[in-house]
Amino acid sequence: MEQTGQVNLIFALSLLLATGFAVARLAKLIRLPSVTGYIVAGIALGPAGFDVIPHPLLETRLQVFTNMALMLVAFGIGERLDLQQLRHSARVLVRTSLAESLGTFVLVAIAVLVVCRLTGVGGAEATTLWISLALVCASIAVATAPAATVAVIRELEACGPITRLVLSTVVINNALSITLFGVSAGIARVLLGTGGGTGIAEVLMPFLHTIDALLLGLVIGLLTDVIVHKLTSRGDVLVAALAAVFFCGGLASFLNLSPLLAGVAAGFAVVNRDRRDVRAFRALNDFEPPLFGIFFALAGAQLHLPELIAAGAVGGTFIVARAVGKYLGAWLGAWSAGMPSHQAATIGLGLLPQAGLAIGLAYLVQQDDTLVMIRSFVINVVVASVVINELIGPPLVRLMAVKAGEVPSGELVKPPETPRSELDGIEVVPWSWPKLQPPSNPDGFVLVGLSHPLTARGVTRIATLLSHYYRSLPFALHVVTPPAPASFWDSGADENSMALLQIATQEAQALGYRLHIEVEYAQEVAQGIIRVAESTNVQAVVLGHPLDRHVGAFRRIVDAVAREAICPVIVVKFAGPLHTERILVPITDPGDFAVVYPMVCALGMVMEHRITLLRLMPPEVRDAQLQASIQDCKAWALCHQLPADVIYRAVAAESRVHEIIQAAADHDIIVMATGTQQGLRRLFRGSLAEDVARRSPRPVLLVRGGMESRTLEELTDTSQEGTV
Repeated sequence: MEQTGQVNLIFALSLLLATGFAVARLAKLIRLPSVTGYIVAGIALGPAGFDVIPHPLLETRLQVFTNMALMLVAFGIGERLDLQQLRHSARVLVRTSLAESLGTFVLVAIAVLVVCRLTGVGGAEATTLWISLALVCASIAVATAPAATVAVIRELEACGPITRLVLSTVVINNALSITLFGVSAGIARVLLGTGGGTGIAEVLMPFLHTIDALLLGLVIGLLTDVIVHKLTSRGDVLVAALAAVFFCGGLASFLNLSPLLAGVAAGFAVVNRDRRDVRAFRALNDFEPPLFGIFFALAGAQLHLPELIAAGAVGGTFIVARAVGKYLGAWLGAWSAGMPSHQAATIGLGLLPQAGLAIGLAYLVQQDDTLVMIRSFVINVVVASVVINELIGPPLVRLMAVKAGEVPSGELVKPPETPRSELDGIEVVPWSWPKLQPPSNPDGFVLVGLSHPLTARGVTRIATLLSHYYRSLPFALHVVTPPAPASFWDSGADENSMALLQIATQEAQALGYRLHIEVEYAQEVAQGIIRVAESTNVQAVVLGHPLDRHVGAFRRIVDAVAREAICPVIVVKFAGPLHTERILVPITDPGDFAVVYPMVCALGMVMEHRITLLRLMPPEVRDAQLQASIQDCKAWALCHQLPADVIYRAVAAESRVHEIIQAAADHDIIVMATGTQQGLRRLFRGSLAEDVARRSPRPVLLVRGGMESRTLEELTDTSQEGTV
């Protein structure tokens, strides 16, 4: 019997895929999304059609494919919540999401309550029942089916602010729907007199479940990013990503949390890491088409058309009120946030699909004995809405993307990945350029911290070049921490300090500068550096990355110095020979250029140097956007009069780290801005610059602080003074 069941299952899958594929191809001929074709095929094969696939099979063994597809959809939506992309439209997103979600909830609740009153559903004086039914239905109405929306957008390869806004809004309204459902169900139990707990507990519990699901997803997403980032094979990335996504959904279900919210949070955690390695999403994209085909065919097969009649006037009112609330709420919210009216009018078209989450919430009502008085009404209304919206929703999503002008004409060519290079030994190439001319009236100092004889020459060279740019003098500092001798100059401890200072002095002299030197006693290294910096007019601080594994202690030193100093802090990470002729400057945000500008000028002003500005863009951008970003880079360089020859590149990066490492093969040194985030923020986002420094086969200059508060416009006003 089990053998027969296995055959039936495989046969059912083949029918769903083959029939769905055929009808999807026909749908595309009449300019309908493939999703619609799969849903129609499922209706034809299911109980509402020819009943080829029996209802018990749909509700049991095939259900696992629905859950798998929903987890992939949730994880993919999380990718669209890129804070770097959304921060420019955060105001629009918040207003649009709240307006369409709350507008839909209020409008549906009022409409259902009025219709129930007019038709006398449940009895002539069933006011509490009407209110309970209105609240529960309204909370379910807020939900939008993410699978249909994502599938249509991916099929069209649509990309732009409108589609990104719609997908982000879907995430928020689903979270609100789950929360509102829990609150509404709790109020309904109180009104119906069937709740076992206190009213406050019934209302607060959904908020706690939402927070728990998001925290679970964030933790799993961070772990996934750590694991995937260490892999190089696309097959390994796919296996690891699938395991993480399904583990996230399974664990959330086991804990009675929302798998959808957990999956979104996991994707959100991965995409918002500073290194932004999105290869997991790209690998999963290759796995999705057959699973999505089965998912939408199953969605169609599970639709029960007779429920359309059973829903009656309440069902019709629900469908109309939901559509009006979604459309007008999204339009009003986006328009109030400053979006042009013709663009705001397209957003609501992408928010009508309704399926998995709505059905799931309706089934929760059906299984809840405390809501027995309203569950038959809820099931009929929701299923009727799903039937209509799953048929008309995907074409409207397509119309939204087309009207927004975000459907590309061709595909982006993704750059190949290259394996990481091995790190070579540290070497400072002797200075072969003409000696620099020190300023006659120097303005302060560039402070360089000396800690290791192998890095002393390199950090001194960088500090001397910065001094030349700032028209100041290099200042070498060695901080001695306890246990310190009672008489330093009479002990053998001076040998280490004097050796470091002698190496640094010789390097500065080779470049044509006289080096100021000092030894400072302090309880901590950061204290000594800060004390000297505060008592001296310091233009910048240069530190050498440790050669041992004490990275955590060094990071705390840099954090402390950057927090107290008002000037930039530059960390030199050595790898291989130190050249400065070919300079790679990765830019992930326009603000990065303001941070690294002084360092790039200091290196580039030496004769016959070449600068490459590498603009790293999200992987879904089009060629036109890449070209526009190149023009932006040219405008920056022109305004600020960058020295040396400048090359401009823009790439759609699946993995920022791998893209930078690949470009570094043709350069001598990398200059990058590094963020100021600390604590939990650093743990969550990580640091792209630090990741590059760990993997780079070339020296890396990490520039932090000081210039980060200055805008590009301010730099434009002062660039004439800072260049030589």
